[in-house]
Amino acid sequence: MLNTCFTRCWESIQQPYPHVEHNEWYYEHCTRECRKQYMQCVDAMEQEEAERVKKRPPLEFSSFDKARDWIRSHKTELALGTVVVVAGVAFVLATGGSGALILLPLAL
Repeated sequence: MLNTCFTRCWESIQQPYPHVEHNEWYYEHCTRECRKQYMQCVDAMEQEEAERVKKRPPLEFSSFDKARDWIRSHKTELALGTVVVVAGVAFVLATGGSGALILLPLAL
């Protein structure tokens, strides 16, 4: 997306007034404008993902053993920050220092 935007900007016939040539200023202009559009897109995607995660119901288990086994077999499907309820206590899925998935107690 970023490369396509830059190419479209750079190859555009109409350039911002008063610039009429492809020079260093115009290169910076295309870079700045396309980066701004790209970051807006990334922000929108992150917001959509956050909303999707909020709408997801918490996972509920009766014991840590069942929760651990289910998480191990479904770790590619889980998102960090997922709420997991074990025996009525809420936890949040996070990663440890080694990258291992851990359940942190949810503090309200």
